[in-house]
Amino acid sequence: MKDYRDCSTREQQQLAACRRLVTEKSYLSQEAIRRDLQRHGFDGISQSTVSRLLKLLGIIKIRNAKGQRIYALNPQLRPAPDATRCLSDMVLNVEHNREFILIHTAAGYGRAVARILDYHALPEILGVVAGSSIVWVAPRDVQRTAQVRNRVNHLLKMHIYAK
Repeated sequence: MKDYRDCSTREQQQLAACRRLVTEKSYLSQEAIRRDLQRHGFDGISQSTVSRLLKLLGIIKIRNAKGQRIYALNPQLRPAPDATRCLSDMVLNVEHNREFILIHTAAGYGRAVARILDYHALPEILGVVAGSSIVWVAPRDVQRTAQVRNRVNHLLKMHIYAK
C-alpha cells in the first residue's frame, strides 16, 4: 500500500475526507461515497478516483449487523499507537460548528489528544470527550467556538484547513 503522505495536498485532503466519511457513515456503494465527497467540496471527483482513495486507505467491504456489505477501514491495517509519533501526525482534521469542535485523529490517538487538551486546561474549554479516533470539545461559550478551535489548532500546531 502506498504511503499517502507522498500524495499531493489535494489528494491528502480527499483521503482525509474519504476516511472521515467512511468512519462516520455506512456506505453500500462507491457512488454514495462519491456523492458525499462532492457535497464536501470535491466537485468533479470521479468513481475511479474514489476507488483509488479506498485502495490507498486500505478500506474494505465488511458485513454490518444487518448483513449488508459496507465500506470500512481494515482493522488489520490500523497502526498500533506510537508514543513517539509527532502530535500533528496524530490529528487528521479539526472542524467545528456553532456549538462544538471535533478533532479527527488517526486510529487509537483520540484519547492521547484529549489528554493533551486536558493537561493544558484551557479556560475556554468546558469539557473534552474522546473515543479511539475522535475528540469532542465543548467550548465554555458557544459564541466563541471558532476562536476556541483556533486556539486548539495552535496548541496542536495544526496548519490544516479546519471547517
